[in-house]
Amino acid sequence: MIKRISLVARKPGMTLEEFECHWTGPHVEIVRQMENLRGMRLNLIEAAEGEREWDGIGELWFDTIEDARAAFAAEPVCSLLADDRPKFLGKAQAYYVSEHVVMRPSHEP
Repeated sequence: MIKRISLVARKPGMTLEEFECHWTGPHVEIVRQMENLRGMRLNLIEAAEGEREWDGIGELWFDTIEDARAAFAAEPVCSLLADDRPKFLGKAQAYYVSEHVVMRPSHEP
């Protein structure tokens, strides 16, 4: 299992509340349509030390990097994302990572 981690920041002129509302609402509804998606987590940044560069960190789980790439390339998701991103994103960076759990939070199985 791999994760695609996305660091995201709102577009200029958009409030944090507007960004969070769109990211956790309409954008999630598009992402939920992805083939082979195994899980999703959105992390809203509450506070940052120093200058705040990012507003959130998204996590999407897939079995393989190839499955993830295919999911992002498949229609209609590819076109829907292309239309949606300019509505709320100022910038984004994405990485494929493998998770190595050292200690699970006490509320997770």
